[in-house]
Amino acid sequence: MENLYAYIKHVTGLSEKGWNAVKSVLTKKKYQKGDYLLSKGELCNSIFYIQEGYCRAHYDYGGQPINTNFYFESEFATNIRSLKQGIGSEYAIQAEEDMVVIIFDRDKLYTLFDKSVEVDAMGRKLMEGILAQQEEQAELFKLNSASLRYDYMQKIQPQIIKRIPLEHIASYLGMSLETLVSIHKGHSVIS
Repeated sequence: MENLYAYIKHVTGLSEKGWNAVKSVLTKKKYQKGDYLLSKGELCNSIFYIQEGYCRAHYDYGGQPINTNFYFESEFATNIRSLKQGIGSEYAIQAEEDMVVIIFDRDKLYTLFDKSVEVDAMGRKLMEGILAQQEEQAELFKLNSASLRYDYMQKIQPQIIKRIPLEHIASYLGMSLETLVSIHKGHSVIS
């Protein structure tokens, strides 16, 4: 949990006292490859901090998975809309490797927010960061070519190419597997 505290302290300036309060409501959990952290239709009650392994967020569209994001070590995974609005998740978050996750339970965290202005401010800053990252990704993916989306992916999450099957990457980037292979080969030649 040291990495998590270092990250939170860097981003939000949370004191050690504040961290001790937050730490008291955290739970560590292991997931096996294939397990769901969040199922489609389920109410999201948690923010997941990835300590080991990675997971992917995906929709099911006509029996085909459409990948919308991948979350790796030292990143947060959640469905903010479901978490904040209390509605079922429109997508699933699934472990793609065995994982160790630190879980921020929504209800316990909200109770803590009511007791501590500092922890409440930390929560807001973390959520703002998660939202900003999701918005940046959504805008880029809406407006740019397949090649630019690939470049963005390599810049922001370079581990994707090394750890994720190409068919999942193609779905994530909104392109055919053939297009991805062509772009990937073109980038490999340039590198």
